[in-house]
Amino acid sequence: MESPRSVEELRRIDLNLEDLISKFQSRVQLIREDLQSLIKDLDSLKNHIDERRRFSNDYTREISDLTNDHQALTNELTGIEKEIASHEENLDSLNNTLIQTQERLNADKNQLVTLESEQSSLSAILKRDEEEFTALKTKYDQLRPEFNKKLGEIEHSCIRLKDEKEMLTFRFQAIRILSQSYLQTPEVNLIRFLANKPSNTSTLTEIRSSLGIDPSSLNVILEKLASYNVLEFDQVLGKVVIQEKIDLFSEEG
Repeated sequence: MESPRSVEELRRIDLNLEDLISKFQSRVQLIREDLQSLIKDLDSLKNHIDERRRFSNDYTREISDLTNDHQALTNELTGIEKEIASHEENLDSLNNTLIQTQERLNADKNQLVTLESEQSSLSAILKRDEEEFTALKTKYDQLRPEFNKKLGEIEHSCIRLKDEKEMLTFRFQAIRILSQSYLQTPEVNLIRFLANKPSNTSTLTEIRSSLGIDPSSLNVILEKLASYNVLEFDQVLGKVVIQEKIDLFSEEG
């Protein structure tokens, strides 16, 4: 027969299994949150890179326009110089025009240098961002298989633990049914007697009178139950005290 200690051990196993399942689920949740955070960071970085690319394209177009303006102004300056040679009488006016054109040309040259410098800086930033994105993508690709593997292992462990819990539950119910209906031994009769008493205290005289167990056998049984911490047995005083409720024969569950 299964002793009360075995019942308590089954209960502790059941509680440990539930705690273990909860820990596995918490661990999966943490791994999933880390993965979602990484995906969010990758999306943010990708948007940042796309924005930098748009800026680079805009600056490239602006540089092209300024280059065309520079060429047009250069052509205009050449024409002005020819016009100076042809129209000496308009030298002052043409000189003023030349000065103004030269200033525009210098301003465009300075702006062109600035834009080229900005393009170089943006290119460096874009390259650094692309390298960072590549590194994060590599890390993501490395973590994904391990995550899937760990998740599979945890799910497999959860299924196995649930199956073991169901098996232990069935065994416990089977023990309870057998104990209630079929087993008729001095040990079972004694446990049934103690479990059904309103009081948790009994005497050897009361037990022997109710169950008819000889004193020697009764002492052996009580000492065994006391070793399982089910009850306290004072052989000198002939007193038996149940430490906690015995529900092996309860109708619940």
